[in-house]
Amino acid sequence: MGEQKKYDVICVGQVVQDILVTGIPQDAFVSGKDTVLAKTLTLGVGGDAANESAILGKLGDHVALLARLDRRNVGDMIYEDMKREHVDPALIIRPDDCETFSTVVVIHPDGNHSFMVGPGKNFNLEWSDIDLEVFKETRAVTAASLLALGELDTNGIDRIFTTAQENGALTIADMSFDMRGIGPHGVDHVFPHVDYLMPSLDEAVYVTGSKDPDEIADYFLAAGVKNVLLKLGGEGCFFKNHTERFFTDPFEVTPVDTTGCGDNFVAAFTHCLLKGLSHQECAEFASATGALNSQGIGAHTFVQSEEQVLEFMKTAPKRVIKRD
Repeated sequence: MGEQKKYDVICVGQVVQDILVTGIPQDAFVSGKDTVLAKTLTLGVGGDAANESAILGKLGDHVALLARLDRRNVGDMIYEDMKREHVDPALIIRPDDCETFSTVVVIHPDGNHSFMVGPGKNFNLEWSDIDLEVFKETRAVTAASLLALGELDTNGIDRIFTTAQENGALTIADMSFDMRGIGPHGVDHVFPHVDYLMPSLDEAVYVTGSKDPDEIADYFLAAGVKNVLLKLGGEGCFFKNHTERFFTDPFEVTPVDTTGCGDNFVAAFTHCLLKGLSHQECAEFASATGALNSQGIGAHTFVQSEEQVLEFMKTAPKRVIKRD
């Protein structure tokens, strides 16, 4: 699908060192004990852009990661992990003053998690890091994620998307928690340049003020987004554009760790778009990839290949949800 280009996808955003912890008591931080024994403690790589890149690489796409990464041991670990996951490192930027931040991910018994985010330093991309020429040489660009792109949220991602679209590329955006407090309308100017917007329900509620999937989708469509895909977690997903509307039911799994499942979903949907599949086929495969990721510890470690996802889809049951 589309002309031959240097990259299938360029993922723009952040990378993080994840410290994943399981099996600690709920009162671990208020019990007064100075030592708590965890069941497992795992060092890993996270961040929306890193997760999407890794999954795209394992699904067989030529993907490049555009992100800042420090020159310390943490940065070296992440750099090598990305190469192992078949991610092209050519666009990674490693300034001397960057300190990649770490996140402690406390995984609860039901597979959900809580984050404790470290401060880091100069880890967000800046407009001075961007060479628009590279976006002429890709079939798709993902922004991972709006509201967490630092300077690019208000100065840059719209221009990146415009350049990509002018050169025939798809533009795809996830969303994230507004940690910098730019406000629910801080990225409104980006929406007219987004081909596919894929927020979680909580993120969409923050921006739109509505919990109704149709109202949420209509808000973003009116703002200029071409296609809206709402991630509903254990309730599946909802797709809407000006001519299509459907829900996709979730696969029935018992989660081990839900970290990164939304990023796996975005990557898998993007992968299928580039293969020319229908929106419903893309959503089914993306839902399966997110569910499969939840079966292991880590944000992008369990999914290994397209073949693995397809085999999972043949055997995993789906939970039928009755909707109004």
